[in-house]
Amino acid sequence: MRLTVYNGSPRGKAGNTEVMLSQVIAGFTSITDPDLVIIHLSSAKQRQEAHKHFAQSDLVLLGFPLYTDAMPGLVKEFIESLQPYVGRDDNPKMAFLVQSGFPEAHHSRFVERYLEKLTRRLDAPYAGTIVKGGCEGLRLMPEAMNQKLFDTLRELGADLAKEGRFDQEKLKALAKPARYPRILAPLFKLILRFPKTQSYWNRQLEQNGAYDERFARPFMEE
Repeated sequence: MRLTVYNGSPRGKAGNTEVMLSQVIAGFTSITDPDLVIIHLSSAKQRQEAHKHFAQSDLVLLGFPLYTDAMPGLVKEFIESLQPYVGRDDNPKMAFLVQSGFPEAHHSRFVERYLEKLTRRLDAPYAGTIVKGGCEGLRLMPEAMNQKLFDTLRELGADLAKEGRFDQEKLKALAKPARYPRILAPLFKLILRFPKTQSYWNRQLEQNGAYDERFARPFMEE
């Protein structure tokens, strides 16, 4: 079997998507020894050849972060490059991993529906989508703190190798919480007023030269 794994994180090997995909791969390879190819879409060179690897695969696993309810542009670019394969008889089975900083799975369900629809448009078998929120700090934590998550990801990878799809009950359990109760909204708003809660994101904005524009609304009409 030829397994091609696409890492759609703009952070490439340094991102949370890489951490999670590596666990799924570990579970998969514990069951079988595939011809494994890993493509980092953050690399312009690898991205140019990404669609060719798709055509040669038996199984594809595409993982990426969700940014404010949208996939990264480089993932969308890759998906659009698959247009020539629409309706091809031997398209590979497709599985997905969507992770986000949002704790609630609800944010990712819309892109999950899109991904399932994508497989139908390509006439490719659908193997399921891993949805997991609250992952922004994953790469910064000691492995022991993520052990339960990693164990589940490896189990899902093993299920994918054995059954050809992710186990639906494990997917549901992993995705929790689906949505926080509305009664907690005032509490969250209060917490967000404290400067300390914004320090991580402010640091990200400063590192990317966007701090002074943090309240900009470029798509709002004047």
